Amino acid sequence: MHKSGVVAVVGCPNVGKSTLVNAFLGQKIAIVSSKPQTTREAQRGILTSENAQIIFVDTPGIHRPHHALDRTMLATARAVVQDADLVLWIVDISRKPGTAERRVAQFIQQTNESCKVFMAMNKSDILKPEDVISHSNMYRTLCSKAIWMLVSAKRGDNIEIVKNEIVDLLPDGPRYYENDQITDSTVRELAGELLRESALHYLRQEIPHGIAVIIEEFIENEGEKIEIIATLVVENSRHKGVVIGKNGSMIKLIGIRARREIEKMLESSVDLQTFVKVNTDWRNDNNQLKHMGY
Repeated sequence: MHKSGVVAVVGCPNVGKSTLVNAFLGQKIAIVSSKPQTTREAQRGILTSENAQIIFVDTPGIHRPHHALDRTMLATARAVVQDADLVLWIVDISRKPGTAERRVAQFIQQTNESCKVFMAMNKSDILKPEDVISHSNMYRTLCSKAIWMLVSAKRGDNIEIVKNEIVDLLPDGPRYYENDQITDSTVRELAGELLRESALHYLRQEIPHGIAVIIEEFIENEGEKIEIIATLVVENSRHKGVVIGKNGSMIKLIGIRARREIEKMLESSVDLQTFVKVNTDWRNDNNQLKHMGY
């Protein structure tokens, strides 16, 4: 008997969805940042074992939309949940649920009422012992049908147990991907995401939401460095100045960190050239969003 299916990974921004997907896979395919709304597109992570193939789809965080980009992200999450065999709802168990968590519960219910739900109560490593019962009960009341478990993506607690539980909940099915494939994203797309992750790492709180990456060129020459030319798109000239930094110091830092991560992923030397340009209010421009792949 072989199990397979699509697992929609949902939750509020910044609860550790991407970190948990990476922990399940045992390697990094989704970018991670302390900034909310890091994930903008649905990204597949494929976990294949002897008797199962789990297709994790990491979705953008469920939040109230403020821009055309936000609405696109929400539509992406909705489409993934509608087609899923299982919803893996990630919550931050270290804090009490609030309006945002109730919004996610409503989103799941309205989008795919009949779907099975597994609630992974993440960040248990920072959960105070006196809050374990009360916080767990509060989250369980949001979705009474959900199977649940305390986990820590950071520390690895209960990751293997949850994997096995997910396999048990999936339907019988074939393998949709090759055994050694871990994502359907191209290396070009992953390089762009690693550059954006580097920008998120260094930039101030208000800028990350208004930054995007376009890979202009990705050239592989046998025996030579991979050449990547990329553009960081920002919304105004003030943000452009911050991203570049004094005498180019910030863009240099971003580029060095991104190049190191891309080289680690590709196991090859990389020549990365990074530029910055302003596209005013690009998050509200549907044509620009399409050009950027959203």
